[in-house]
Amino acid sequence: MAKYLLRTPASAILHKPGGQKESVMLPAGAVLDEASRHSATLEGKVGVYWEGRHYSVSMKELIMKTDVRRH
Repeated sequence: MAKYLLRTPASAILHKPGGQKESVMLPAGAVLDEASRHSATLEGKVGVYWEGRHYSVSMKELIMKTDVRRH
């Protein structure tokens, strides 16, 4: 699984309990863990975890704003 280190803040959709979604900004320095096939990940987005919470982020933002570390 990949880990992503944010160099600059990135927009994301936070998946809240009960199916609610909230637009948020993930901070620079956050280490995001790739979520393998999470059913709540929005179509066309990449699922990641940060601080135990699930987010959907665009692949474009991940490519532009992160350093990838494969583990």
